[in-house]
Amino acid sequence: FFCLLRRPPKSPLGRSSAASDVYKRQDIYNMMKASIAVFSRMLGGGKSDAIAKILSQLSSELAAVNVVPNFQIYNQEDITPNDVHFSSRHPQYHLCFLTSGGTEKATLQYASIMQKRTPQVPLILLTHSNYNSYAAGLEARAKLRYDTKPAYLFHMQDKCKMECLFRVLKARDSLTQEGKRIGIIGEPSDWLVASDLATIGTKSDVWGIKIMEDLIDWKELLAIYNSIPETSPEVQEIESYFSSRVSLMPQCAAEKINSKDLTNCSRLSAALKALVAKYNLHGLTLRCFDLLQHHITGCLGVSYMNDQGIPSSCEGDIPSLVTMMLSHYISESPSFMANPIDYKDNVLSLAHCTIPTKIAAQYKLRTHFESGLGVAIQADLIGDNKPWTVSRANLWENEINSEDITIRNVLNKSECRCRTQVDALFSSPAKLNQFLEKTSGNHHILTHGSWSAAFQLYKELFIHSKQENQQTIFFN
Repeated sequence: FFCLLRRPPKSPLGRSSAASDVYKRQDIYNMMKASIAVFSRMLGGGKSDAIAKILSQLSSELAAVNVVPNFQIYNQEDITPNDVHFSSRHPQYHLCFLTSGGTEKATLQYASIMQKRTPQVPLILLTHSNYNSYAAGLEARAKLRYDTKPAYLFHMQDKCKMECLFRVLKARDSLTQEGKRIGIIGEPSDWLVASDLATIGTKSDVWGIKIMEDLIDWKELLAIYNSIPETSPEVQEIESYFSSRVSLMPQCAAEKINSKDLTNCSRLSAALKALVAKYNLHGLTLRCFDLLQHHITGCLGVSYMNDQGIPSSCEGDIPSLVTMMLSHYISESPSFMANPIDYKDNVLSLAHCTIPTKIAAQYKLRTHFESGLGVAIQADLIGDNKPWTVSRANLWENEINSEDITIRNVLNKSECRCRTQVDALFSSPAKLNQFLEKTSGNHHILTHGSWSAAFQLYKELFIHSKQENQQTIFFN
């Protein structure tokens, strides 16, 4: 199950100077520091050398996923609160490494101390293949579960699960980092009735994402836009970023973009960047249709911000933005927000106008579908007939609906749908029907690679169900 986790390849479009290595500035690329409580009760000679060798092996395994461990070693049989070092004021999880048999009692004592200090924070047990470590982990986990403590077991030799785990932990650390927040420019569009701000505002903390308390008036965005000259170097750079890499795509309808529209949409992109800097945003959503009265479209700006490593959704869609934030920090790649359009057998058709060019195999510039104004993007996605993930966070019920799929680019694109069109191929019609029955709204997020296991693990570790007394589902 976890071995379906696959990294996506890079887009063949490459990177321009305007966006060269933009993701390197994101903290998803930084080394994660992990505090790990180590329990050992090995008997006989050579104990210290054996522990050192085991910890060295674990350090090497973690280095492969950019994790630097800080080991806190407990050799005693009984652990008291005075023995426990509390490494963080607001820990998101506790990691315990059981190096041998005989560590079950100390692990339970440690878990009890931590639960009193930080209720509902998951305890993650790590084991290896020698000294009865795995056996001790199974025993300790069984008792913890019986005592209704959230406990999970991961075995070092299962490299797929270990990579999945630490991607999820790094994502949680990044999302909950102090000062990290998302901004809402305008309110959710009127038709997004499942994006009720009053309800979602109380749910976002559970997902680890902070929303700015005050909405950003879209008129502020418009004022910044009006202050940016058409001839500014930044506008010219953004304009070149998009226009220098377009493809003919002869199978698509011919349409020439007005050069002034491209300039104005590039000005809007620069204005969004200015708002991100002003409010120190790490994600945003934009009520974009209000811009149409000024003959501007937000499609290019949303695409550009996603390319720049700032997850961005259109139409003020907060659940989609939360999903894109989670996807961004797990996959280390931008994602595509799209409308489900139709389905048949095992195929779900989706379309939208805001695809990030970093996940486009080729693209051309078109007008916005609904209005015929401004600039939008019509693209073929990278990874045709390769693994992708379709997902959507349900903030009302604290769930996430996700499925590993393959995609198929639509060659003869319809003029009755949004510009970028793609088919999502599910493993069976039953899987697609099950997915659609569970889904919680309109827009869905497409992410290159197989990440459904990671999304589900994030939910299991950190998202508490709305339903009382619901039985916890464990992954192993």
